[in-house]
Formats: sequence, C-alpha cells, structure tokens
Amino acid sequence: MIEEVRGLGFPFRIDPVTGGVEWASGTIKIRQNVRIILGTRLGERPLRRDFGSRIHSLVQDPNDYVMADLLMNQVREALLQWEPRLMVTNMQVTQDEGEARMVLNYIHTGEPVADQMILPI
Repeated sequence: MIEEVRGLGFPFRIDPVTGGVEWASGTIKIRQNVRIILGTRLGERPLRRDFGSRIHSLVQDPNDYVMADLLMNQVREALLQWEPRLMVTNMQVTQDEGEARMVLNYIHTGEPVADQMILPI
C-alpha cells in the first residue's frame, strides 16, 4: 500500500537520468507531503486557501511550554486533515534559545510501518 503513494518529488527538479520530472513514492513521498503540509501557511495557496498549517503564526510567540503545546496541536490538526495515510503516535518538542525542534513519530495506516521525522520549527 505504501508503494502506491506516488507523486511529484519535492523540491521540484528534473531527473538527470531520464530528463523528465523527478517522481517520489512510498515513505519518501509521505515524508515530503508532511514537509509540504507543515511548510505551507494557511491561505498561501490561491486555489486551496484552507491547505497547510497554522504553525507559522507561532513565530513571534515566546519559546515556552505553551507554544510547544500549541505547536503540537496545530501539527496534529493539519496532518489529520491533509495526510490521512498516517497517524501520529507521539510528538515531542525540544526548545533551545532561538529554536524549537519537533520529533514526530507516526505510523502508516495502510501498513504497520513506523517512521520518525525531526523537524526544525
């Protein structure tokens, strides 16, 4: 089932071997989709204003436990809406002085395959 997930690679590029558009599939494509969802601000896409996440609105917030909780809720909400092929099992936010990092654990719903991403926020 994971192998059936296929689409344009992100970032967009030309495949040097074939000379055509580079494609991605499987777990790589799902990881790319997560990055696209979390990297897109709500309202940014002209024909899909409700696509993306609200995490960009937290940039000016204090880097504290409240921001970390808001971040986890907004990531979970965006992924539930836009990537139904995965289920978030655990999230953890680590905070340094000027940066927050999220460790995102999830499983693919079609197959019991677990994966983890570390995202700088």
